Amino acid sequence: MILASSQQRQFVFSLLTFAVWMLIFQAVNLLAADTPPPAKEVSISISRLQEGMKEQLDQINENQTLEVGVLEELEGIDAKLKIQIEKIDELHKKLLEQVKLLAIKDKELTKAEAARDEVLKHLQKRLRSFYLMGKTGVLNVTFSNKNLPELMLFTDAYKQLITYDQSVIDKYRDTVKDLQRARHAQELEKSLLQDFIKQAEEEKQALSQLRKDKHTLMARIQTQKGLHQLALKEMHKAESDLNKTLATIKRNEEIKKRGFQLSKKKLPPPVKGRLVLMFGETARNGLTRGEKAKGITIATRNGAAVHAVYKGKVAFAGYKRGYGNTVILDHGFKYFTVTSRLDSIAVKKGDRVKKGTLLGTTGDMATLFTKGLYFEIRIGSTPQDPLLWLKPGSYTARR
Repeated sequence: MILASSQQRQFVFSLLTFAVWMLIFQAVNLLAADTPPPAKEVSISISRLQEGMKEQLDQINENQTLEVGVLEELEGIDAKLKIQIEKIDELHKKLLEQVKLLAIKDKELTKAEAARDEVLKHLQKRLRSFYLMGKTGVLNVTFSNKNLPELMLFTDAYKQLITYDQSVIDKYRDTVKDLQRARHAQELEKSLLQDFIKQAEEEKQALSQLRKDKHTLMARIQTQKGLHQLALKEMHKAESDLNKTLATIKRNEEIKKRGFQLSKKKLPPPVKGRLVLMFGETARNGLTRGEKAKGITIATRNGAAVHAVYKGKVAFAGYKRGYGNTVILDHGFKYFTVTSRLDSIAVKKGDRVKKGTLLGTTGDMATLFTKGLYFEIRIGSTPQDPLLWLKPGSYTARR
């Protein structure tokens, strides 16, 4: 179960690592794209990276918690190992003392057995002599130069010696038995000490193996923590790069949106021709006679192509009273261009046009009441002098 759990954790970690590096890979691909990606796509990637970074940070915190736990366990194991080693050393000292005591007992036992055997030999000799004397007692009495009382005293003395020798032998026998019992007890204690040492060594080995396993676990935790930290670092870098890219994209989009505002003195003329009425001048003929011009009027040839001076959306395309056929383009940020007195209109409301897109053509019918193409630039409802926006030299001076 432990192995399976470890394999499952490793599998989940591998999947997580793969997912993280896929996020980083996607971010790098966005950054390396030849054409700038849409801001929305970059924002989504940043959000995913931030979610991934949160997961990585959670994993790092979890690894740190595990690391602290394993360190505490290792401290406990090291303390137990120290106690166990001291215990084994103490047992070895006792065993050594026991071996010395056994050696002393062996010497004492050998000495006692030798003394016993020596006495036993003397006793055997006396017994043999006494036996021989006992077997020939009548002859000894008959042929002895001693009288009977003397012989009897000699026999009693001999018996006393034999009895004494026997008592000495019994004493040595008891001493040998006591020494053998003591030696057996010490041998048993030695055996117990050896068993204790073996058990202590086994416990030490188990603690050493547990310590080794914990160090292996610590190494794995630190490796995973390092990988999470590396992934977090890479994701932070990818996020920072994507944020810079997003800021650039938004800035470019803002520039594009405000492009008309930035195009002052850079706009191409809407049509080829010459000025007949300038901005702010009073119209002398036509339907706007007596009014101050809010734009410019350009004299052109019949059928001249009229183009958009900047990209935008067609806000109006059709006939407008007082203006004739008119196209109004919305260029964003309240910038508008008004092109009127067209003979034909080539666009319709809602169309997206680019700079240079054909809006229509000029003709006699369009300028029946007022000569020339009318062109106007407005910011909101405020008219602007188109000549301040068109490229210098777009039109020749009025004659």
